[in-house]
Amino acid sequence: MIWRVNFVFSLVIILCSCEDDSVATLENTPTESTLTRRERMRELEADLEVAKWENTRLSLKLRRVDGASLVRDKKTNLWHHDVERTPFTGMALESFPDDTPRAEAYFLDGQKDGMERLWYPDGKLKEEGQWFNNRANGLMRSWDEDGKISKAVRYKNGELIEVLR
Repeated sequence: MIWRVNFVFSLVIILCSCEDDSVATLENTPTESTLTRRERMRELEADLEVAKWENTRLSLKLRRVDGASLVRDKKTNLWHHDVERTPFTGMALESFPDDTPRAEAYFLDGQKDGMERLWYPDGKLKEEGQWFNNRANGLMRSWDEDGKISKAVRYKNGELIEVLR
């Protein structure tokens, strides 16, 4: 019986001493100095700047077209750019005559996928929604011309799940 207790006690000590210290956390440790925390914050801020730069570079490679030139195939329900017969992937933009934005939407393989935004002629946001595989998925919001939220609903896979306003 004593050897079992010693075995369990030894096992607990071994397991507790095998904790992985290599995992980086944002929590302060009592032995960590202010200088070390500041240095770690600088490293994280530098990593964030690199990620922002990479995201900007990727967005430059995204194909952008005039949204008025997109057409929807009635048989497949997929969006195509003008007369191209391949489903459109990229960003569609529309503007008012004064070049202020009217609408933007993202497409992947001919389906709405990502954020869709519409604006009033004065530049205020009119509608904003999230799409995935051509279905409303996430928060969809509408604003009146005064900039107040007039409608807010939540969708999941094209089905209304919650009316927020």
